[in-house]
Amino acid sequence: MEAIETFADLSTRDPYIFLDYDGTLVPIVMDPEKALPDEHLLDLLTRLSRRYKMFVVTGRSMAEIGNFIGNGFNVIALHGAVSRINGIYREHIPDLKRYVEICDSLYEMSADLKEKFRGLRIYNKGGNLLFHLGLVDIRNRERLIDQIREMASSTGMSLYLGKMIAELRIPGINKGTTIKEVRESHTALIAGDDNTDEDAFEKNPDAMTIKVGGGKTRARFVFSDVREMRSFLERITSLGEL
Repeated sequence: MEAIETFADLSTRDPYIFLDYDGTLVPIVMDPEKALPDEHLLDLLTRLSRRYKMFVVTGRSMAEIGNFIGNGFNVIALHGAVSRINGIYREHIPDLKRYVEICDSLYEMSADLKEKFRGLRIYNKGGNLLFHLGLVDIRNRERLIDQIREMASSTGMSLYLGKMIAELRIPGINKGTTIKEVRESHTALIAGDDNTDEDAFEKNPDAMTIKVGGGKTRARFVFSDVREMRSFLERITSLGEL
């Protein structure tokens, strides 16, 4: 397997490992609150973090990902806006509080959207606002997205459209920039499944990059699904062992 051989070379240079969560470590599910890790994944992450400098990188809030995997791992959350590394919390933008207040206000005002668009779920991440469209009638989604686009325009938030989601995000923040800042000059492995991870691939062209799932990508390697990604991670935890 070429990916194993490539990482084997990296492993001699103390690489940093950056792993997206949803769609990379756990399958995408219709209800994001049910994307819980199994015991095998938690054990795998523990073993990886003992051997390498490992980070879980996610668009979820710090509190939300902590509820899933605990607080013992290095985490980059809110698509790069905040991190907790070696137990130290850091904000990677100077005005996070302003965006928290914007999202709090929009969350209160957007309650009527749930009545207009049945099945819509809205999650306030404390800096980002996520609209999950998976249960919304497909015939109504464009009309809903138009209203979310107006929210973005009126507040200066960035609009991201992804797999069954629309999200208002802090402008200028992305996974790639924060990963580059955190890794400094260290070699790195970066894995992810979505367009937000493409930012990480693009801004870290010297890293070993893995796309999980289909679609166009800048990544060097493509794995078919979460199962293949986990199998790879299992193998790299045992590199060099007899």
